[in-house]
Amino acid sequence: MKKAKLYTLTLISISIVVLIISIISSTYLYQSAKEKLCNSKLESGEREVREISRLLEQQLRSGLSQEQVIRNLQVSIENTDIKSDFICMYNQKGIELCHPNPALIGLKIQQDNSQVNKIGNKEFKPLSTVLEQGEKAGGLRTFPNNPERKSEIININPVAGTDWMVASHANLAVLDEELSDLYLQFIVSLFLSTIFISVCCYIIIRLIYRKYERVFDLEKEDLNSRVNELRILNLQLNSNQQKLQNLADVSVQNDAVKDSEIPKKRILTYHKDELIKLNIEDIAYILLDTGITYIYTFDNRQYNSNNSLDEVMKWLDQTTFYRANRQIIVNISSISSILLYGKNQLKLIIKPDPKIDIIISKNKVAEFKNWLDQ
Repeated sequence: MKKAKLYTLTLISISIVVLIISIISSTYLYQSAKEKLCNSKLESGEREVREISRLLEQQLRSGLSQEQVIRNLQVSIENTDIKSDFICMYNQKGIELCHPNPALIGLKIQQDNSQVNKIGNKEFKPLSTVLEQGEKAGGLRTFPNNPERKSEIININPVAGTDWMVASHANLAVLDEELSDLYLQFIVSLFLSTIFISVCCYIIIRLIYRKYERVFDLEKEDLNSRVNELRILNLQLNSNQQKLQNLADVSVQNDAVKDSEIPKKRILTYHKDELIKLNIEDIAYILLDTGITYIYTFDNRQYNSNNSLDEVMKWLDQTTFYRANRQIIVNISSISSILLYGKNQLKLIIKPDPKIDIIISKNKVAEFKNWLDQ
């Protein structure tokens, strides 16, 4: 269940990341393509009106009258499709001289008809003013007073020796529609690509995970095997220690029976799984820590004992060893200095250092001084 949930979350995460990247990139590409298409239409329209203007100039130089030249242009553009782009011609007074729709010929462009501005430029000029100036122009034509009409890309080029202005028009709505169709196809392809990439990543991650999962299982089995071996070894060590402890207990009991009054010269203890005979004279102090009795020698070696401090104290020479408190028994030879401590208390400094403060309470100060004075 956990693996299925992990795989599902992985697939969803990859899909979301790829989808976000796709949306951002597609939006950027769409805006970039739209801008490039507008610039391309502007450049192609500029070339087109320039070529037509040159053609009209050649016809005039060849001796054709202006009426004949206008008639020839009208014949060539009449009834052509005006939905996407078309060519027409004005004079500088704003009167239509040629248009694909003959019904518009003779109409005059009014001041409020439309306005033109270069793409990316915020300065607007009425189309009538642009025509009146008789200069080459190009940009975006908008119709603020006629919302039903769509914006156009317009290029205007004058015909030398006349007041004619050849103009090319490209409908932005048609361009947007073409771009929208392409954008929709692009989005669909991106969506399918996102699904494909996500599924491929999911499969690859799952295969990689399975490979490492098998390695992990093998390592886990090996680790469990080693743990079992260590557990068995630990049981064997505990068994050996118990036997040694029993032997030590028996030896201690026998020694206690044999000589309960006379101090011992040696103590049986153990270190790890080794039984040790420790000379009493080598003991610096005996410490009770977390319920375990530790015996420390002057060379700072540590041994364990299963007996309490009370039991150990019975085996020691009372003139050499002193029970300083409930936690420690000290050898008089280990005491390096005695300090006044608190109110009527003493602090013992011994070597080797037991890393704890050895305090003689005020109730035992007199007893301790008598012990020192023996």
